[in-house]
Amino acid sequence: MATVRASPGWPRDERGAASSPSPPATARASLREAFDAMAGEYDDLRAPWYRHSLAVIDGVLARVARPAATDGTARALDVGCGSGIQSLRLAGLGYRVLGVDLSPRLLAVARGKLARAGYGHAAAFVEGDAVSLPAADGSVDFVNCCGPTLSLVPHWGGALQEIARCLRPGGRLLLEVEGKWNADVLWEVVNALSGNALGYDEPLRVALRHVLPPWGQGHRLEYSLKLETGGAVPLPLKLFTASELARVVRSAGLRVRKRWGIHAVTNLLPSTVLHRPQRSRALQAIFGVAAAIERRVGGWWPANALACSLLVFAVKEGGPPGASAGAAR
Repeated sequence: MATVRASPGWPRDERGAASSPSPPATARASLREAFDAMAGEYDDLRAPWYRHSLAVIDGVLARVARPAATDGTARALDVGCGSGIQSLRLAGLGYRVLGVDLSPRLLAVARGKLARAGYGHAAAFVEGDAVSLPAADGSVDFVNCCGPTLSLVPHWGGALQEIARCLRPGGRLLLEVEGKWNADVLWEVVNALSGNALGYDEPLRVALRHVLPPWGQGHRLEYSLKLETGGAVPLPLKLFTASELARVVRSAGLRVRKRWGIHAVTNLLPSTVLHRPQRSRALQAIFGVAAAIERRVGGWWPANALACSLLVFAVKEGGPPGASAGAAR
């Protein structure tokens, strides 16, 4: 992997070593290859599943990420920035943005995107790992970690500690992870009993394993992401329960202010059906209604606990009393 260079205007982490061990070289290479393969279609995902996810995250970012400083000095770190979708939103809010990702091809897309939008001067993108971020202690006002990047990191606990290290006291984090408990758990069983009619590609013994104890802790799985241009990309995922996520966020010295569920109501439709390239008008209409309902209830239980993705807004402890209290509403 390329050596991470100090970015213009960014305090560099001078510790000289990662706070956590980097993923094995083979794991990094596999992830890099997977996301490089997706770079050409990353910004052109037509499935309503992805469009809904991105719209929810963008709406939450617009509410919780507004910088306190309006003089262009606020700094945001986009961990697992991909093609810069959320980096663009953060730059538009007034941050100087540093995006970090494993995929050189996605980073190239992100640089071009922000340059075309007129934010090239306010953003830098570097190749790097979530477990060794190129920012000094307490130098960042806001961290975005969606995608869901943390679920893809083998040493996810170390990555969360690293994010907390970079945040200043009172700094804010928007974090997305893959959720364990959602309707897909049941759809996987139905699919296995019906001869893979829904296309989850899992035998019954694997589907049943996902509903067995420990119920308060998420498991790991190998997820086959179907590309819209054909083929599939294997992704190793760590799933989280809502209680487990709250616990690990607290252990990193962060305080959860609000949690949302993405694809809680919409997952009443099988996710594999929604990913198919051909979707009937009736299916799209049903999905639209479900998405509208979810936008209203996604921040409340049970939708914010029983969902395919869990989105958490947290604040680093040690900030002034009441910091960011209004942003979570």
